[in-house]
Amino acid sequence: MTPRSERQRALRDAETKAEALFAEVEARELIQPGKTEKQLNTEMYELALEMFGIRKYWHKRIVRAGENTLSPYRENPPNLLLQEDEILFFDFGPVFEEWEADFGRTYVLGSDPEKLRIRDSIEQAWSNGAEYFRTHPKLSGADLFRYVS
Repeated sequence: MTPRSERQRALRDAETKAEALFAEVEARELIQPGKTEKQLNTEMYELALEMFGIRKYWHKRIVRAGENTLSPYRENPPNLLLQEDEILFFDFGPVFEEWEADFGRTYVLGSDPEKLRIRDSIEQAWSNGAEYFRTHPKLSGADLFRYVS
């Protein structure tokens, strides 16, 4: 196996583990109204430690709900309590062995059609951007940004 293919395999393995972590969050129904963002963040950290022994993240772990979802990355908005009808997202960068994963998910508590549309649109936009990236091998970062914008 070439160094490049070994690196690709290790990165895909880290991504697969991150997907498994988020699937377990859903299976254990950790996302519940009445919890704070910080509490959910801590539960996610503890689950990652339990499942994979992860203690290291390459960027700060983010759980944001409601109006906090509009805050830029660098901000540290107030710790909100998850409501019955809520949109929230996770952005985690777990390090599996020495391989970094950058994984996010958007969730909706309740059945608000606009929030569900936003969640689904985010997933579709990600898929569209990823497909464009895969099919344009000489693409620059600026070109990809223009495309997804």
